[in-house]
Amino acid sequence: MRFSITTLGCKVNAYESQYYAQELEKLGYEEVSDHEQADICIINTCTVTNTAAHKSRQKIHQAKRLNPNAYCVVVGCYAQFAKEEERDHLGADLIIGANHKNQLVPLIQEMVNQHTHKDTVSDIVQFNDFEAMPIHYFESKHRAFLKVEDGCNQFCSYCAIPFARGRERSLQYDQVIRIAKSLVEQGHSEIVLTGIHTGRYHDGDKTLADLLAGLLENTPEHVYYRISSIEITEVDDALIHLMKTNPRICHHLHIPIQSACDKTLERMNRPYTVAQYKERLEYVRSQIPDISVSTDVICGFVQESEEEFQTTIENLKDLQFSFLHVFPYSKRDGTKASFMKGEVNGKIAKQRVSALLSMSKELRKKDMERFQPVQVLIETHNGNTYTGYTNHYHPITIESETPLSGRITVPWDTITENGYYARKV
Repeated sequence: MRFSITTLGCKVNAYESQYYAQELEKLGYEEVSDHEQADICIINTCTVTNTAAHKSRQKIHQAKRLNPNAYCVVVGCYAQFAKEEERDHLGADLIIGANHKNQLVPLIQEMVNQHTHKDTVSDIVQFNDFEAMPIHYFESKHRAFLKVEDGCNQFCSYCAIPFARGRERSLQYDQVIRIAKSLVEQGHSEIVLTGIHTGRYHDGDKTLADLLAGLLENTPEHVYYRISSIEITEVDDALIHLMKTNPRICHHLHIPIQSACDKTLERMNRPYTVAQYKERLEYVRSQIPDISVSTDVICGFVQESEEEFQTTIENLKDLQFSFLHVFPYSKRDGTKASFMKGEVNGKIAKQRVSALLSMSKELRKKDMERFQPVQVLIETHNGNTYTGYTNHYHPITIESETPLSGRITVPWDTITENGYYARKV
């Protein structure tokens, strides 16, 4: 049978979709694009904003129109967050929320063999165990992702994730080590630890730093590690020391700030002030001088005045990130922020996004100029053109007449809008 997967939302969703595809292919199912005819259409949904929820519904209806005789499977955050009446109107054959994701394939087989219709969504408070979804092979053969954590306890006022994915829970330490070893056996030389709240990893008394130490000890010297994203409150001394003393942990951290104005942060229910964030960031940089730190920023949050936005701009300049991921605020019904008055005009929010994206280009160029030569993991090539990312997570294009592979050190010639450019003679 042929199946398609449509994935919306975050990198964790992308990871989970790859797991579903891997497990289906093991049983002989054939994956096709979501524009082709399929027997089973899987839509991995997102609900982080009203727009994301709307797109999820659109993709579900689109899949049903394109494949009227196919089984329709809806999984993920929108399925969990939607009310029962909403789910009933989707007309799906199988609905899976935040729980039973690792049972998606057996549930699909049951659906096909018995022609059943099932809604497995249950109350989010019941989820206590981490559902292991190991992927043992990535097509790139270089960088691999390993999901070690799920859920969130933070309850930012704008975010539906705690309601859609449940509370924090982590993959057992021994299982992480086993999966990492399997990825190395398949030829992967860089592993990215990922999750909704990766920095809150815990298994008994083992923290994220303990996990990284165990991974370094149990895998070969050529295997490097990254952390997908981490909160400033979770960058503890043990993690800083490990990064400082072991070059196999790439010297890049993505630490969301969301706003650089205390008044805005307070409305967002973020657990720090700008001063606290800056103090910790300065300590990280004092211990690891060559580290690059990128961040997330939301523009146009409820009641964000021009004065607050200018404060954010000035503080972001002061904090000197390596680059910014910038998003306009988008309302999500049911969150605390959705009940606040004082929405910012959409045009103003877009103007603020544009201003910060321009700043990000300048910041990235300035950060890139710090490093010469650069260490690169070669990921793709087309003829004599090779691409990859440096240890500090800057993109690079290399022209080389001789084949390149693995992790190499190379001097760059110029910096363009697309990253470093190098010619290797």
